[in-house]
Amino acid sequence: MKRKVIQLSVSTLVVSLPSEWVEKNNISKGSEVEVINKGDKLIVRSGEKPQNKIILDTKGRIFDKRYLGDLYIRGYDEVRINFKDADVLKEIKKEQLREYEIVEEEKDFCIIKSVSVGLESEFDNMLRKCFLLTKEMSKSLVDYFNGEKVELAEIRKLELENNKLSGFCLRLLNKNGYTPAHKTTFLYVITREIEAICDIYKYVIDEVLEGYKISTEEKEYFSLVNDFFVMFYELFYKYDKERFKEFYNQRKKLIQTGKRLEGKLAHHSLNLVVAIYNICGPYLTMNMEEIY
Repeated sequence: MKRKVIQLSVSTLVVSLPSEWVEKNNISKGSEVEVINKGDKLIVRSGEKPQNKIILDTKGRIFDKRYLGDLYIRGYDEVRINFKDADVLKEIKKEQLREYEIVEEEKDFCIIKSVSVGLESEFDNMLRKCFLLTKEMSKSLVDYFNGEKVELAEIRKLELENNKLSGFCLRLLNKNGYTPAHKTTFLYVITREIEAICDIYKYVIDEVLEGYKISTEEKEYFSLVNDFFVMFYELFYKYDKERFKEFYNQRKKLIQTGKRLEGKLAHHSLNLVVAIYNICGPYLTMNMEEIY
């Protein structure tokens, strides 16, 4: 629908609210509404933000616990799960949900709610934490390969924490978008890529814990890849044209080196180089005005 803009004073312009929306949301004189700036769009929302709810009916079908993570990322605040088999409830409880907590349960259904209330303005901080957790995993592996005492089983747990944080970031982008709005899609891709990078570090830890023998050359290559990730992290938060040229040239050298090396660690390290560089595309595109 279209609305004409009315000028009340030199610096004040107003538009009327649709009567149907006003009535539905109980808006009256003196009521407060939330106005969200989304670039060329303004979103007007009633003061009380409605909860996003859904019913998941598992009767007659297989329950997959991954559904819950997907619904969380989609932005649902409350999920009612109907079930015929009590084992579904046991599965939900056993999962120790990081996204939701069970607030009600009966013999044929349970209700779970999001526990991430009050953090919806924290996207930037949470994304940085995803970077830092991934960086910590990488550095810990380098330290371990250099002979330092590192509890790799504990470091591996950082991947689960990263999953939790990245899932929360994706949820915020789906629910609220990002300001400026054009960055939303690119940040979604970047968040997914950081999660994928963290997964690769987890795979490396698993190889080490299983007793895989790693050559000195592989360890040296992995250390260079770690420096490559740190360089991108620094560029992400403080772009420098000359440093980016160095980053780009280093990527080509690392790929050439990785192609001639053999071994599982070399394979994972080469995958890391590709995954790290994959973040550059969305990063450069979303910051085009500032960079060029």
